[in-house]
Amino acid sequence: NETGRYTQVAVYKSKKDEQPLVTLKPGEMHFNVLDEYVDNGQKVTVNRHYKLFQIAEDGSAVSMWLSDAYDTTKEALFYPHSLFSQVAENVGYVPPMTAMCGTNPLMVEEKILPAWRNYDRWQAEALMYLIQANGYQAVFSHLHNVDCIGHQIWRLAKARAEHPDIDPQQYQGFLEQVYQDTDDYLGHFLPLLDEGWTIFIVSDHAQICPEHEPPFLCDGSGVDLRVMEELGFTVLKKNAEGKPIREIDWSQTKAVATRMNHIYLNLTSRWENGIVDPKDQYELEEEIMTALYGYRHKESGKRVIACALRTKDAYLLGMGGPECGDIIVFQSEQNLMDHGDSLSTALGLQHTSVSPIFVAAGRGIRHMTIDRYIRQVDIAPTVAVLGGVRFPAQCEGAPAYQLFTENL
Repeated sequence: NETGRYTQVAVYKSKKDEQPLVTLKPGEMHFNVLDEYVDNGQKVTVNRHYKLFQIAEDGSAVSMWLSDAYDTTKEALFYPHSLFSQVAENVGYVPPMTAMCGTNPLMVEEKILPAWRNYDRWQAEALMYLIQANGYQAVFSHLHNVDCIGHQIWRLAKARAEHPDIDPQQYQGFLEQVYQDTDDYLGHFLPLLDEGWTIFIVSDHAQICPEHEPPFLCDGSGVDLRVMEELGFTVLKKNAEGKPIREIDWSQTKAVATRMNHIYLNLTSRWENGIVDPKDQYELEEEIMTALYGYRHKESGKRVIACALRTKDAYLLGMGGPECGDIIVFQSEQNLMDHGDSLSTALGLQHTSVSPIFVAAGRGIRHMTIDRYIRQVDIAPTVAVLGGVRFPAQCEGAPAYQLFTENL
């Protein structure tokens, strides 16, 4: 500027261009800046977000963020494809989101929350436009902000030894803001109630703030080694020095834990490298479940497992079948990752729970609170009744008839 201090950053496509793609000032986020990306020799128009966090007055240092670049020609993401141009021309291109840097408070406050808030607004406006322009009578809207952000930061709503500089109360404030932003999203649709619509607000799960670090038994990102290795049921190969390597030794492994809640026995009838005779399956299952119930968390000294049962018994909890593990396990409340590894009634710190939410309002819905547990499989038949259509052929649930203004 005129005082010789650096106060802005201009981003150019190339040194030959006279005009920048965007000019950034500290604290400002620029959404959906158009640029070009070369893919196999073809130029593709993309959009991305920019944010300048800090710039040294002498120009010696700059801290800034660029989001992922989204292809603005990707009509294959919409069906029918004509919806793509309809939304892009009247509402705007799909805006980038972000799912990184959750342990950095600055990034959460100035990058993650604003980027998602922008996306929330775009999705709500896109749906409202399509409802009004195309005359839709039924809409399913899936918003992933609570889930995506929660996975990054819910566990930090409690002081953690590995993140001593993080203020849990600040992160609790971040999470409250996420819910306020979600309320704003839902608010776009409330005028539809005056037009005779019925609105359901539901989730597939919630998330908790765990009390202790999880024992890595019901993680969803791979084979869970720690507990099963300590108990002797999963064995790793060793190198020439006798140290374990990251490869399972199937010749000594009796069972593996994977896909969160599932433990699969290494049966000879199932896998080429199986070592467990099917006639020994029952006793091995008993041995594994007994060992799991006796396993204690290193920090709390309490049991890790809330429930472990054979697949045939897991049908009582809505699980089971040929793709499920031979043993289904759920962790206890104090030892959870955030969701998916527990029973659906589990509670966590900061008033958290893994139980889904259910709210309904509008035509055909009574104004009341009901005591009944409404399951996810109950949503489809409930909507079917209100819509005057038959239940889905494979429906496993039942209508939540207590909600209805009319008797069935």
